[in-house]
Amino acid sequence: MGSLTRAAEEDPTAAEEEWSDEAVIYVNGVRRVLPDGLAHLTLLQYLRDIGLRGTKLGCGEGGCGACTVMVSCYDQITKKSLHFAINACLAPLYSVEGMHVITVEGIGDRQRGLHPVQECLAKAHGSQCGFCTPGFVMSMYALLRSSKQPPTEDQIEDCLAGNLCRCTGYRPIIDAFRVFAKTDNLAYTNSSSENANDQAICPSTGKPCSCRNETDINVNESSLSSSVERYSPYSYNEIDGSAYNERELIFPPELQLRKVMPLKLNGFNEIKWYRPLKLKQLLHLKSCYLDAKLIIGNSEVGVETKFKNAQYKVMISVTHIPELNTLKVKEDGIHIGSAVRLAQLQNFLKKVIAECDLPETSSCQAIVRQLKWFAGTQIRNVASVGGNICTASPISDLNPLWIAVGAKFQIIDVNSNVRTTLAKDFFLGYRKVDMKPEEILLSIILPWTRPFEYVKEFKQAHRREDDIALVNAGMRVYLHEAEGNWIISDVSVVFGGVAAVPLSASRTENFLTGKKWDSGLLDDTFNLLKEDISLSENAPGGMIEFRRSLTLSFFFKFFLSVTHEMKIKGLLEDGLHADHLSAVQPYSRPVTVGTQSYELVRQGTSVGQPMVHMSAMLQVTGEAEYTDDTPTPPNTLHAALVLSKKAHAHILSIDDSLAKSSPGFTGLFLSKDIPGVNHTGPIIHDEEFFASDIVTCVGQIIGIVVADTHDNAKTAANKVHIEYCELPAILSIEEAVKNGSFHPNTKKSLVKGDVEQCFLSGACDRIVSGQVHVGGQEHFYMEPQCTLVWPVDSGNEIHMVSSTQAPQKHQKYVASVLGLPQSKVVCKTKRIGGGFGGKETRSAIFAAAASVPSFCLRRPVKLVLDRDVDMISTGQRHSFLGKYKVGFTNEGKILALDLEIYNNGGHSLDLSLAVLERAMFHSENVYDIANIRINGQVCFTNFPSNTAFRGFGGPQGLLIAENWIHHIATELQRSPEEIKELNFHNDGVVLHYGQLLQNCTIGSVWDQLKASCNFVEARKAVNSFNSNNRWRKQGIAMIPTKFGISFTAKFMNQAGALVQVYTDGTVLVTHGGVEMGQGLHTKIAQVAASSFNIPLSSVFISETSTDKVPNASPTAASASSDLYGAAVLDACQQIKVRMEPIASKGTHNSFAELAQACYMERVDLSAHGFYSTPNIGFDWTIGKGTPFNYFTYGAAFAEVEIDTLTGDFYTRTADIVMDLGFSINPAIDIGQIEGAFIQGLGWAAMEELKWGDDNHKWIRPGHLFTCGPGSYKIPSVNDVPLNFKVSLLKGVPNPKAIHSSKAVGEPPFFLGSTVLFAIKDAIFAARAEEGHLGWFPLDNPATPERIRMACVDSITKKFAGIDYRPKLSV
Repeated sequence: MGSLTRAAEEDPTAAEEEWSDEAVIYVNGVRRVLPDGLAHLTLLQYLRDIGLRGTKLGCGEGGCGACTVMVSCYDQITKKSLHFAINACLAPLYSVEGMHVITVEGIGDRQRGLHPVQECLAKAHGSQCGFCTPGFVMSMYALLRSSKQPPTEDQIEDCLAGNLCRCTGYRPIIDAFRVFAKTDNLAYTNSSSENANDQAICPSTGKPCSCRNETDINVNESSLSSSVERYSPYSYNEIDGSAYNERELIFPPELQLRKVMPLKLNGFNEIKWYRPLKLKQLLHLKSCYLDAKLIIGNSEVGVETKFKNAQYKVMISVTHIPELNTLKVKEDGIHIGSAVRLAQLQNFLKKVIAECDLPETSSCQAIVRQLKWFAGTQIRNVASVGGNICTASPISDLNPLWIAVGAKFQIIDVNSNVRTTLAKDFFLGYRKVDMKPEEILLSIILPWTRPFEYVKEFKQAHRREDDIALVNAGMRVYLHEAEGNWIISDVSVVFGGVAAVPLSASRTENFLTGKKWDSGLLDDTFNLLKEDISLSENAPGGMIEFRRSLTLSFFFKFFLSVTHEMKIKGLLEDGLHADHLSAVQPYSRPVTVGTQSYELVRQGTSVGQPMVHMSAMLQVTGEAEYTDDTPTPPNTLHAALVLSKKAHAHILSIDDSLAKSSPGFTGLFLSKDIPGVNHTGPIIHDEEFFASDIVTCVGQIIGIVVADTHDNAKTAANKVHIEYCELPAILSIEEAVKNGSFHPNTKKSLVKGDVEQCFLSGACDRIVSGQVHVGGQEHFYMEPQCTLVWPVDSGNEIHMVSSTQAPQKHQKYVASVLGLPQSKVVCKTKRIGGGFGGKETRSAIFAAAASVPSFCLRRPVKLVLDRDVDMISTGQRHSFLGKYKVGFTNEGKILALDLEIYNNGGHSLDLSLAVLERAMFHSENVYDIANIRINGQVCFTNFPSNTAFRGFGGPQGLLIAENWIHHIATELQRSPEEIKELNFHNDGVVLHYGQLLQNCTIGSVWDQLKASCNFVEARKAVNSFNSNNRWRKQGIAMIPTKFGISFTAKFMNQAGALVQVYTDGTVLVTHGGVEMGQGLHTKIAQVAASSFNIPLSSVFISETSTDKVPNASPTAASASSDLYGAAVLDACQQIKVRMEPIASKGTHNSFAELAQACYMERVDLSAHGFYSTPNIGFDWTIGKGTPFNYFTYGAAFAEVEIDTLTGDFYTRTADIVMDLGFSINPAIDIGQIEGAFIQGLGWAAMEELKWGDDNHKWIRPGHLFTCGPGSYKIPSVNDVPLNFKVSLLKGVPNPKAIHSSKAVGEPPFFLGSTVLFAIKDAIFAARAEEGHLGWFPLDNPATPERIRMACVDSITKKFAGIDYRPKLSV
């Protein structure tokens, strides 16, 4: 709390000039006066409160970009308006006073017309679920508005660094925006747009031209480069896209002319907000409120207040203090005001570098390079230099550099006394700095570097772009020449991420001073660094061996880099050996290029065509409504969950006394308040809605609080005090197996042939065995779990709108918990912002929780989970443990497989048994093995229940299979591809679960891929690269997949649909499937349109609702298009049969006339369609049957490059071939392939869940450390393969599904593991340099830690053995 030290009773602003409480902003051109009392609100909350719902809440910490808006302000110095993107979820509302805020609604909509940015994204298939789409639109829009010249392709990709997408795989987004780039040769040479007269459209002007030779395009085949189709970005109004002058919102003249006033405003709970304009005012405020928090970008404070329950009563915005915003070039260096934004600093230093002599700016260059990877664009636009320094984060990217370069900090106190301190003396302890409460940081002095002085920066993170460092460093050396040698005069070696403060390696620095600069100093330096940087076994952050090895790797790179630079300048005779140059080559990334190739098989008016997603235009304008956008009824309450904080414990007492006195509190509901049944579960009822006596995991729901606002509900929930008596917890699969902790009745077995006899017979020339640890994965759907529940007829009925893949489960759970019949409960779902299985069963328990207070209080209740709560409580992809034993011949023919697999079910069974079963079904991938025995069991652990996730156990089984295939190849010293080809399935094979294999196309898929990627030449090129580069290695891999299509529970393979034809010729379709970005509604509409022979625009699908189609199976298992497409087709055919007598008269000229004529003849134009998948079923009592209707086949090739010294990697090429039969919509299917591949890449190589277990003792037991985008990293734009190619196998109709198509949602996911095996191939080359040629395990995800520690060399051997296996939460 702000402590009043002077004149405690008087207003601290009374003695100053007049302070204003009038805050004016413009939003989308509309003037708005902000009332006093809103200092607690963020800009995002305000925008959504006034009805601008296009700006989304994805994470609340500035990590996903869904809340991106553009802010414009007037620069009084340059007399120009500035435009930049920011995260509205972090921006305090009053921080944008005097600015113009433009949201996605402000740049275009369906009524006024779409902006070129919106139109391009929609038409290029760059929006799937659409939740992230407004953020991408606004990031691109802000770039265009702020660029004097059209941006480069690099700038476009860079501007998207702060935006995440979980659906598309980014490629179509990049392609959509590429048309705005300065140069776009592809637009001129490939698939230019054409107008109605078949004239080519110039990608530069958007008008007809002849800038390219027209080419004929085969109507049956489309091979498109970079984009499914090239559209003119300016076609909607034919203006010059670089001008943006006809429809753009201008900067409001009032804000340009208005006098800026100091602000004094208030907020909820006695918050005070000040915005002084003069340094004197600031110092006076600081003297009155010593504990006041100084705010600039709020990127740190916003996270602290939202997620760490920090409370700051007085906040002072220092954005308008001239002395804190200076950027001046002086003789002693560059003077940087503490309030200067990071983006400003970046641009300023780039100008300085361009204008000054190179030796002087070595430190400037290092800072610019480091800032490139500092957060995302939106954060850099608002975060300040001083804020980053004073936050004193141990992993700050800049603080080690400030220390290394000898920067000085100028500090001013409330009496205007200025003192200067060296950066190296400023950081005192964890988040403690050398500043008294009455002082503030005034400026930073960045000194010039001298001739022969070199500064380098280093950083390694889980993800290259927009990620916090695992370890970073700033290093500087100053050399002088003496007797023909270069001697170290002065040196700084400073690390971040290895201690509570940036750590100077003092002993190392002392040793190096005075030494000759040559390779002879390396060994001693390494040994001293090892002593200087010591991390305890359970140090926060873990990865001790990796982090310590990075410190040596960074110095090694520094030494090589300086040596190389000196050689180039002619200062050294001997430079680096050619193959060592790879250690100093900076990472540079060309722009992504995508190619898509497919066959168009048109069936009727619409089926087979690459139609744009039916909601795309709504999504790019922000008009598409999600659950949280649904207008709330009057009197709505907001809910927050009370969650367990123990992994296993008795609940001794629950004290709600503090919560009851919390502002806005309405009620707390516990197990005793449930009107109906408290036990639930999708298969067996082994879980409580509200824990009553014992909690069995952290994040388990104990109760629910309702209050008048979301924030008040959270505050009250945090005040509920629970006393526990802790019990022993099981926190890993290995612990569960050791203790016999399994879910009841989950032991399963599949047997083919006689494994034991094969092993004993001597037929196997060799036998290998091993273990595979398969990591889990967070769904990270962009839209968090959300539900709105309200009573109808005073609680006689309950209605809800939910973000779910399974409305029927919501209906069932809510009816159960309230004691109502299902006929009185209705669940509706319009669309969801991604699901991936995470909203199949786990979402229903949140709807049930919200329904209890709604029913009891007879008021609407809305529950939206914050991202951290969502990740902590909803479960993830199952981690697995696989133990294999494989027998094979010397030629590589596999004869026997004995496999034990365990999955981590968590504290309730949920769908874990079905996930295990599918893993067992897929455990042989595409390989024909005569003798197989697979045993599996579901482990009970004290973690939240793991659940469905794209692939549903299939990828885990497939990954284990590919591991033993590669083990065999290593044992035989042959390529894995040879072993695979030798063992491929063929038609007529009976699989290990008794299904006869038919229509097997893996051979055709594999052959096409091998030709497409030119595998033989790729292998030669990689081998050549590796022989010439010691510290960078390339690797390649080809991986096949076979994925069974059907729910493995037979009863779920059914679908219903309702089709209604109206007299104007339009058709309304309702079915049981949910649109979650996969294009289901679009495909279903195409089926209906082709059936009736009408345009797609005549078909509409409104929502999914349990009162229209009952008992629907979840939208899952990739089977929804098959099931609901067939059900809709059945309904259409019924209507067509009824229409036939009228149609046969031939008296109508249109479908509308036919519909009207049928109506006049009293023909029923509504039909209910139904479909159930035939000829499937499986009997676990005998372990035989036909669980799948058919299989989707695919294969992928990947080429990667790794940095063996740091573990960094990037994907150079990904080439995918899939057999999808005759695609209903090839554009949507390719979008699914690309999105699944990138999501699979994340699982295989990036996304690591870290739980409090025996492997991570620095995390509280049972707690999830990686519970938000700050710590859990999904792929970003920078992780897309540089060359991304997708092809659909041609001429292979599928006889088992509608219109000869195949399911696509899940099958491509596993192909992302191709990157993992390509990384392993590269690591193999690195290990070979040290003479290690044998098999080694590489668990997923192949994070930088796992890559670096597997690349055994003299550095890693100082910290770990050659068989070291980094710890994984499994």
